[in-house]
Amino acid sequence: ADRPCIQGDFREEELMKINKLLVCAVAVVGWGLVGCGGVEGNYKLDKDATKKAAEAEIAKLPADQQEMAKHFAEKDSDMDVTLGLKKDGSASMKMTAGGENHEETGTWKKEGDGVTLTNGKGKPMNCTKSGSKLTCTEKHASGDETMVFVKS
Repeated sequence: ADRPCIQGDFREEELMKINKLLVCAVAVVGWGLVGCGGVEGNYKLDKDATKKAAEAEIAKLPADQQEMAKHFAEKDSDMDVTLGLKKDGSASMKMTAGGENHEETGTWKKEGDGVTLTNGKGKPMNCTKSGSKLTCTEKHASGDETMVFVKS
């Protein structure tokens, strides 16, 4: 009579352990997904990180081109930019500088570890996601332009 009771307690105890492990596994996976997050969402330009990226690109230019590039980089430093990536693959970028507003629309696509944004004219911008930051680089003949966004 004692044996079935012990087996019953044992089974109940094992089921409780399995249940706890399952709950813990779900919680870890859930937290992992929240921590990693999807790419879609709204982003705001990180002006300091973008300025540092611009300074690194300017340093690669020939000395006679650096002064003008610095001038344009300073001019862009008052620019506010928001980037929206929707689940349907559409993208929008709103820019405000000097009291003027400009908006572009396009698409985005996750490719491996990266994200490719394409504006309405078909020009691609390659991005990498790290935590809540999205670092996007657009290739130009005169050098690369990098913008760093933070998910808001």
